[in-house]
Amino acid sequence: MSSASAATTSNRCDENRRRARAFFAALGRGDRQALAEICRDDLEWTVPKGAVAQAGTHVGAAEVFDRMLQSTSATFVAGSQRFEVLHEVAEGDVVMIEARFRAKGITGRDYDNAYVFMFEFEGGRVRRLREHVDTRYAAEFFA
Repeated sequence: MSSASAATTSNRCDENRRRARAFFAALGRGDRQALAEICRDDLEWTVPKGAVAQAGTHVGAAEVFDRMLQSTSATFVAGSQRFEVLHEVAEGDVVMIEARFRAKGITGRDYDNAYVFMFEFEGGRVRRLREHVDTRYAAEFFA
């Protein structure tokens, strides 16, 4: 790979990392407009099979944002959501982030769960998002 190609790939990886982190910030703020700027209209969000209501693949940015934002606003105290990035790996148009998500539940219980998110970018925007989470813990908390 030429040094120019390596620099281009490195810049793309850095930009995709920045966008993935911006996704978490926008989600935490409940900022639908910022999410729309980061994601493509044909966004696919996949949550592992299990006992959580969001399990499966959801298609379309509007549906995905509705599900994500309704779930968080109905469950967590506004502004209490915090994503802590523990590890981050980027290669080309894929960014994988291990994160810890904490929030204050509206019932007074604290939520603290580990996640791994895989972001796939097309044209500089998120096309696919795969979420891996402790579904048992999440199901018990969200029940």
